[in-house]
Amino acid sequence: MKFLFTLCTFLFAAFNTEAQNAAGLTGRVTANGEPVSGAAVFLYKDTGNAIVKTTVSNATGVFEFSEPLERFRIKAIAAGYEELISEVLKKGQPVELKLVAQVKEIQGVTVSAQRKMIEVKTDKTVLNVEASPSNIGANALEVLEKAPGISVDKDGNISMQGKAGVTILIDGKPTYMSNADVANYLKSLSSSQLDQIELITQPSAKYDASGNAGIINIKTKTNRLFGLTGSLGLGYSQGVYARGNANGSIGYRKGKWNTYANLSYNRNRTFNNMFITRNFRAKTDNSLLSVMDQSSSMLGNGHPLNLKFSVDYLASKNTTIGLNVSGYHNDALFVLLTDMLVYSGSGLHTGNYTTTTRNNMINKNISTNLNFRTKLDTAGRELSADIDYAHYRSEFIQSMDNYFIPANGSPAEEPYLLKGANPSDIDIYSGKLDYTHPLKKNARIEAGLKTSIVETNSDSRFTYLNGTVWEKDPRSNHFIYKENINAAYLNYNKQWSKWGAQLGLRLENTIMKGNQVTASQQFERNLTQLFPTVFVSYKYNDKHSYTINAGRRIQRPNYKDLNPFQLILNPFTYNQGNPNLRPQFTWNIELGHSYNNGMLTTKLSYSKTTDIITDVLRQIDSTRVSYIQTDNIASSENWNLSMSFNKSLGKLITTSLYGSVFNNKYEGVFNGAPLRESFTSFSFNMNNQFRLGKGWSAELSGFYNHKNLIVGQSFIGPMGALTTGISKQILKNKGTIRLSVRDIFLTQKVSIDQRFQNLDTKFRQIFDSRIFALNFTWRFAKNETNVVRSRQNSASQEEQSRAGGQQ
Repeated sequence: MKFLFTLCTFLFAAFNTEAQNAAGLTGRVTANGEPVSGAAVFLYKDTGNAIVKTTVSNATGVFEFSEPLERFRIKAIAAGYEELISEVLKKGQPVELKLVAQVKEIQGVTVSAQRKMIEVKTDKTVLNVEASPSNIGANALEVLEKAPGISVDKDGNISMQGKAGVTILIDGKPTYMSNADVANYLKSLSSSQLDQIELITQPSAKYDASGNAGIINIKTKTNRLFGLTGSLGLGYSQGVYARGNANGSIGYRKGKWNTYANLSYNRNRTFNNMFITRNFRAKTDNSLLSVMDQSSSMLGNGHPLNLKFSVDYLASKNTTIGLNVSGYHNDALFVLLTDMLVYSGSGLHTGNYTTTTRNNMINKNISTNLNFRTKLDTAGRELSADIDYAHYRSEFIQSMDNYFIPANGSPAEEPYLLKGANPSDIDIYSGKLDYTHPLKKNARIEAGLKTSIVETNSDSRFTYLNGTVWEKDPRSNHFIYKENINAAYLNYNKQWSKWGAQLGLRLENTIMKGNQVTASQQFERNLTQLFPTVFVSYKYNDKHSYTINAGRRIQRPNYKDLNPFQLILNPFTYNQGNPNLRPQFTWNIELGHSYNNGMLTTKLSYSKTTDIITDVLRQIDSTRVSYIQTDNIASSENWNLSMSFNKSLGKLITTSLYGSVFNNKYEGVFNGAPLRESFTSFSFNMNNQFRLGKGWSAELSGFYNHKNLIVGQSFIGPMGALTTGISKQILKNKGTIRLSVRDIFLTQKVSIDQRFQNLDTKFRQIFDSRIFALNFTWRFAKNETNVVRSRQNSASQEEQSRAGGQQ
C-alpha cells in the first residue's frame, strides 16, 4: 500500500506540473449544467466558414485548442442535441457551449428521435435494445444471440467474431460467474431492463485485461431525465409453455439529487430435449464395443427477481458521489428425465437405464458500489474512485434415482439412489482509482490503480443409499479458493489533424491460493504480467477513415471451474471442475476501414492464443462413463474478415447487415495424442427496421451461423433463426404495445458431432425457441431533460465474470 500511495502522489504531482505549463484555449460543452462528452468541436475564424481545427470534448465536456486565434467562433455538434455555433469571441474570453436537447413535448412526455438498432463506432458496436420490437418478451441472452458477430453454443459459451473467451459486464461490472451460469443469469434478465449492449473487440488498458475475445457490456436502464419519471411493463410469452414478466421503474431528479429504482419479476417455464448417442470403441482397432442411446427431457421452472437502486448526489458543481445497489434472487427447479438404451457392439439390446434427476437451485446475490468523481479544474483534470462489495450465495440441492432393467428378463439391479447438497459462497472486495490529465496540443494521459480480493467457499456433500443406510459418497468435496489481483495502468492519447493514437500499458499481479479440504491438497500461484495496447487512426477524408489496433489479453479460469465438484446428470454423465487450470493468453491485431461515417465497415483481425481454456469430453472406457471437464489442451490461431452495412433507405427503412468469414486452427495434445485441426466458417446477421407512420413500426431480423469447429475435437452444426415484430405507440405516446415472434421456423437447434481417437458421440438438442410475445409498457414523465451522468465502470471489472452459482 505504501508503494501504491507513493506512485499516486508522484503521478499526480507530475501531471499537475504539466498542466500549469500548458497554454491554449480551453472550453466546455454542457447541457443543463451537465457535461456532454464526445461532442465534435470546430474552431472557425471570426468570418467565413473555413475550419481551422477540430477536436472532441472529453468525459467532463472539456475541449482544448493549443494555438487559438485572436478572434474566433466555436461550433459544437453532438448526437441528440441541436447544433450550436457561438458568436465571435476574443482570446482569453471564457467559452462554454450550452447545448439544447432535440426533444418535443407531447402531453408531458418527451419524444426523441428513434435510435438505430445498431450503431457502429470507432471502438465498439452498440445495440439499442428498445429500438427492436422483436426484443420484447425476450431475455438478455436471446437479445445477445441476435447481435452481429455473436454466437452462443448449447452450454451458454459466448463467442465473438468466431473466438471464445468473452468477458461479460453488466453496467461495467463483471458478473463473477462461469459461462453456463452467465447464460442462465442473462436468461433471468428481461429485455425491458436493458438499454444498450456494447461489443468491444479490443479494450484499452483502462479495462481489466481479462477476456481474450473482447468485452460485452450490457447496460441496464437508469434515470436520464429531470423531475419524476417512471414506467410499468407487463409481458406474456407463449412457446410450448407460457412465460410472464412484470417490471417497474421510478426515478426522481431535482437539484443535487438523482435517484432511480427498478424491479423486475419473471416466471419462466422451459423445456430442453437432448438426444445423445455414444459409441464406445476399442482403442486398438476402433471396433465398436457397445452403444448407449440416451434421450433426456428437462423441464425448468424459475422465478428470477432483480432489483436495482441508485442515487447520485452533486456535492458541488465539480464533485459527484454515487451509490448503486443491485440484488438478484432465483428459486429454480429443473427435473431431468432420462431413458438410456444399452446395446452390445453387435447391436443386441442388453437393457435400459431410467434416471430421474431433480436439481433445486436457489441463487441470491447483492452487490454495492460507492463511487466518487471530481473535476480538479476547468482544463479537464478529473479524479474518480470506486469501492465495491459483492456477495453471491448458491444453494444447490440434488437427488437422483437410477434404475437398470436388463433386456433378457433377468431380475432388475439394485437401484442407485444419490442425494447431494452444494452450498457455495463468494465474497468480492475491490477498489479502483482513475485519473485523467489533459496535456498540450490535443493530448491527454489516463492512469489508474486497482485491487481486488476474492474468497470462495464451496462444500459439496453427497450420500448414497447402501441397503437401508445413507452413506457418504466419495464425490463429496470441500474447496476454498482465495485470489488477490493488483493492477496499474497508463494510457497516452494524442490527436493530430488527421491522425489519432493511443498507447496503453497495464500491469497485473495475481496471487491464487486453493485448498481442497477433503483431500488435504493445496496449491499457490503468483503471476505478474504486462498487457500493452496500441490504437492508431487516420482520417483520409470525410468519407474514408482507417484504424489499426493491437493488444494482449488474459483469460483466467472462473472460480467454479477450479472447483473439482461433480455435477451429476446421471450415473454415466457428469461435469467436473479442474483445480490445475492455467490462464490463457492472447495477442490480437485488427485493421479496420470505415466508409461514410460507419455506413460500410470492414475489419480484418488475427489472434494467437496459448493454453486455451475449454470444455472437453472425456470417457472412462471400463465403466462407460463420460464427463465434461474444463482443461488447457491446445493453442489456436484465428483469422476473421468481417463487413457491416448500416444505412437508412429513405424515410421508411433502416437496415443493418453483418457478415463474417473466419478460420480457426488448433494445435495441441489431447489424451496423449497430437491434436491438429483447422476449419473455415462464416456467420451472417441482419436487422431491418420499418417506420410505418402514425406510431407504427416493425422489424425483420435473423442470423445464421454455419458449421464450425470446437477446439479441434468436435463440430457444431449450422444454426439460425428468423424473427419479426411490430409495435404501436398509444395513449398519446405514453404507452407502447409490441408483438413479436422469435425463431419463426423453429430452426434454432443444436447438433454436435465428436470423433477423436475412440471418442464417438452425437449430440442433438431442441429447446423452447419459437416464442410468441406480447408486451405493454406505460411511461410517465414530468419536467425531463435528456441529460444524465452515467457510471461506466465500477471497481469490480473482471472478477464477477469468473464466479459461479447463479442460475
